[in-house]
Amino acid sequence: MLDYKMDKITFEEITSILAKNGRPDLIAECKEHIKIDEDYKPPVRMRKDSLSDDEGSACTEEDYEVHEDSGGFLSLK
Repeated sequence: MLDYKMDKITFEEITSILAKNGRPDLIAECKEHIKIDEDYKPPVRMRKDSLSDDEGSACTEEDYEVHEDSGGFLSLK
């Protein structure tokens, strides 16, 4: 089996979730195969999201024309 390196915060988050779900067997596996990377430093600069709500395909529901048939079913025109 492979061993993995992981930062301490992520490791603790994973083991906490496993503990909440009652999985001590998986916690033991994690502790055996995942080693804490003490040299990890989170990125200083965050990537800017290039997507925007006011560009491209993002639109409001008012942009759609809806048809209701005699059975009460809705469909787009």
